[in-house]
Amino acid sequence: MNRGDLEARIAFAAQLAREAGALALRYFRRELVYTAESKGEQQDWVSIADRSVEAHCRARLAATFPDDAMLGEETGGALGDRVWIIDPIDGTLNFVHGVRYWCVSIVYIEAGARRIGVIYDPPHDELFVAASGVGATLNAQPMRVSEAARLDRALIVQGYVQRHDLDDHLRLRRALIMSGAEVKDHGAGALMLAHVACGRFDAYLEPHMHPWDASAGLLLVEAAGGRVLNYPGTQGLRAGGAVLASAPALYDALESMAGW
Repeated sequence: MNRGDLEARIAFAAQLAREAGALALRYFRRELVYTAESKGEQQDWVSIADRSVEAHCRARLAATFPDDAMLGEETGGALGDRVWIIDPIDGTLNFVHGVRYWCVSIVYIEAGARRIGVIYDPPHDELFVAASGVGATLNAQPMRVSEAARLDRALIVQGYVQRHDLDDHLRLRRALIMSGAEVKDHGAGALMLAHVACGRFDAYLEPHMHPWDASAGLLLVEAAGGRVLNYPGTQGLRAGGAVLASAPALYDALESMAGW
């Protein structure tokens, strides 16, 4: 990819995230009426808002980069040599309960490598953008991961959903707490990764994340100077994998604790 093509795709991804976020925000504020629905698993929610935002993204992508593939959380799609992976609303459980911790997540992957990652937080109007070899920004200002060097001074986020093994989750949570770390879970993995990238959190761990939840945030953390576990692992991109992203000085200890 030449520089001009990269810049065009960065600008497109940032604009699309803002458009998608603006539409989602109208649903969040109940300017557009919707009903929350269960996908079948406990606490796994979706709504017409998710589907409407994803449809907007798919139409815009088809019009702008018709030869690129798209994989969306709600309506699926194909992988390809050039693919956009989109979560229209990450943190839907928060969204449907009126909690202002959710986001739009967009990643562009070319030849298997994460090239562009954008996460937009509409309630707080914060746009996180990263591109491989370029760096990472928050609202157009450079951002870096934290300089945390001790777990007993760290604020860590640990993701949990019903499909994870509860005993393993609690074992790791106990180990983190016993190390002196403060451990939280705000319920939107992509946004928590963005907040690791900008230094608000010192690390994020989760035993499995889907590619639409993890990919953009992992690139943000990498581009902001953090360390990340190899993702998606042996099962391939569609299957997803374990996620560990942190300030560099904490990574080895956290990887040892997690055992992934």
